[in-house]
Amino acid sequence: MKRHQAFSFAVALALSAAAVNATPPSFAADRARWIPVEARNHATGASGPAAVLFGVAHERGRGRPASLRVECFDGVTAVHMDADGLKQGPWAVAVQLSLDGSRFVAGSWQPSADGSGLTLSGERAVAFASELYGKSELRLAVVRPLSVPFLFTFVVAGAEPGLSPLADRCHWSAGPAISDAGR
Repeated sequence: MKRHQAFSFAVALALSAAAVNATPPSFAADRARWIPVEARNHATGASGPAAVLFGVAHERGRGRPASLRVECFDGVTAVHMDADGLKQGPWAVAVQLSLDGSRFVAGSWQPSADGSGLTLSGERAVAFASELYGKSELRLAVVRPLSVPFLFTFVVAGAEPGLSPLADRCHWSAGPAISDAGR
């Protein structure tokens, strides 16, 4: 029995090491797409449409899967950005944004309720999501104190059809420019 437990532990350790060191899959424009889902907020019980996009986060030369989620619960829009290792404290985090290779624009995001990611909500989220229309690539640099930046890259092509159910449900209108969305 001990030999079986040791073997199971060794296999689990090897698999987790392989997952940590694995290069994330290519996120080419022809493979990336917004995935519509009906989501539920487990804290409030509210449900509503969401769109999820997968990308890659780089830190210290290593890539890992990342996600960008736009959701609408009870008429309020929120954007969430998550990746393994993106634990934050309870304070706002500096995030720099770049669309289609343009210069990075400074802003700040709040930590998510569980502390595992970052979030924008309300008008700032609407302005951010609206600015993705007609763009191809989104890059976000999360600037953490005493650490190297966490660089997120998402292929955002197709944002308009991917996000239109949320825009309709949450009654989006043209918001401020992205340079104002992260502040």
